[in-house]
Amino acid sequence: MLFILCTVPFWTSNLIRMIAWVPFLGRNGIMNNALMGAGLIEQPLEFLLFSDFSVILAFVHLYTLFMVVPIFNTMMRIDRRLLEAARDAGAGFWQTLWCVILPLCKPGIGIGSIFVVVLVMGDFATVRLMSGGQSASVGLMISNQIGLMQYPAAAANAVVLLAMVLLLVAAMLRAIDIRKEL
Repeated sequence: MLFILCTVPFWTSNLIRMIAWVPFLGRNGIMNNALMGAGLIEQPLEFLLFSDFSVILAFVHLYTLFMVVPIFNTMMRIDRRLLEAARDAGAGFWQTLWCVILPLCKPGIGIGSIFVVVLVMGDFATVRLMSGGQSASVGLMISNQIGLMQYPAAAANAVVLLAMVLLLVAAMLRAIDIRKEL
C-alpha cells in the first residue's frame, strides 16, 4: 500500500510537482503562515523558496522513488532465514541492520544511486524553477548556452558532463557488484 502511495505523484509531470512547492514554501505560503500562526517565528523565512534549500527539497521529492524502488527490490530478495539467524545469534536490531541488511542491500543502493546521479546531473528545469535563477548547475549552463546559440561551448560542456557522469557510474559499479540484481 505504501509503495502504491509513493507512485501517486508520478501521475503528474515533474514541472507540476515542482510548481506545487511554490505556494507551500513562498513568503506568504502555507509553511510560513503556519509557523507564524504557531508563534514559532515572527517574520517569514526567506530561505524556503528560491534557494539551494528549495532545489534540494525538490530533488528529494522528485527522485526519492528512483532510489527507493531498487532498495525495496533488493530487500524483498533477502532470505528471512538470515534475519532469523542473526536474531538467534544474539544480534540486536541495529547490529542486524548494519551487519546483515545493509551489506545485502548494497546492489540496490548502487542501482538507485546510479539512477539518481544520472537524473540529477542533467536536470536543469528544477534548478532554474526552484532557485529562481539564483543557483547554477551544469545542465542549466548547457541550456543557457543553447539558448544563446553557443553550440560549440554547449557541446563541449555536454561532453564533459557525460564524461563525469560515466566516471561516477563506473566508480559506483566498481564499488558495488550490481550483477547480483540483474
